[in-house]
Amino acid sequence: MKYVKLICIFVGMVCTFSSNAEVKISGYGSIIAGKTLGTVDDPINLGERRDEIFTADFYDVGQYNNDITFKAESILAVQGVYTISPEISVTAQLVAKGVDDFEPEFDWYYVTYRPTANWTFMAGRRNIPMYYYSEFSEVGYAYPWMRPPANLYWWQITQFNGFHAAYNFQLADLNHTVTAFHGDERDEENKEMQYYEVLYGNDVYRVDEFWTNISGVNWVIEGDFFDIRLVYFTNDRDRTKFFNDSSITHAAPFSQRFMGIGGAVNLASFTLLFDWNHVKYDDPRGTEFPTYLLSVVYNWDNIQPFIAYSKADHERTKVPTDDLEEHKLWSVGFRYDFHSNVAFKFQYDHFTDQGYAPSQWNYHGDARAITAGIDFIF
Repeated sequence: MKYVKLICIFVGMVCTFSSNAEVKISGYGSIIAGKTLGTVDDPINLGERRDEIFTADFYDVGQYNNDITFKAESILAVQGVYTISPEISVTAQLVAKGVDDFEPEFDWYYVTYRPTANWTFMAGRRNIPMYYYSEFSEVGYAYPWMRPPANLYWWQITQFNGFHAAYNFQLADLNHTVTAFHGDERDEENKEMQYYEVLYGNDVYRVDEFWTNISGVNWVIEGDFFDIRLVYFTNDRDRTKFFNDSSITHAAPFSQRFMGIGGAVNLASFTLLFDWNHVKYDDPRGTEFPTYLLSVVYNWDNIQPFIAYSKADHERTKVPTDDLEEHKLWSVGFRYDFHSNVAFKFQYDHFTDQGYAPSQWNYHGDARAITAGIDFIF
């Protein structure tokens, strides 16, 4: 019902401003097939074997096993931008994903106000600018790999409702954009957290995840052969679990700090891509998550072979231990731009779960996966 209301509001706005408004329709999509390549010892059900499971999308729990599937990552999105005046526009994005059986959903909707050439204000729903690729992480055509590494882009919250204020300026022959943002996300029936509850056999049918008071700054620096994105934000976190016996539990709330730097450096025929991030909880254990990505791409005409390595760790500084979650991911493949707006990609991923087995921190399990498909924009 809420999406019907959104559509009615959106259509009403278009009709209201139809005499003066400029309408631009664009979109993107990916049609991807993949599978894993073997079996592993089940890290949860000890003594049993299961298919390798490769999680390509943590947020939406898009996964591959030994059966070929198109659903894990395939996506189609249509975006409409309605320019009401030279300073004001309204944007809405409708997305259909394979993991949701291609049921369409509005995932972006916001108003943009540009009073000057330097200032931009946005209010509404967008992605949290957490990582280098966060604001276009689902637009496969925008990067060489099949996807940004899943074990880096792995958080259960990726979007929020809030405000952005961006200022663009030139300094030292470089282009700078500094963006301040603030907002909240209250995600009922969070897919990722529910998946883990089921994985461990818990009698939970619903998990609500709340990230509130999301406040931070994003700074993008662009030069002739490089661009760098720095980010820092904090937020409060809370979680509610609903059990099948009608009981409800509330996790102890805490705050977290997120900081990171990512970018791209173009060196003749090679491109170096990197992303480093560090998350710290203000909890009794001093929980921290350091993660990083390094990738090298060779630009050979309209073909881009690449190799990528990403690493994620889970640490506790107030209760020191090395026996927690840890994993690494090697990816190799290529991108072939066979049309001006369409690219074919092939990728092999080797995920190694280095988590502490006696405590079942190796719950992901090792996995090898191959994926192939096309990314396009229109």
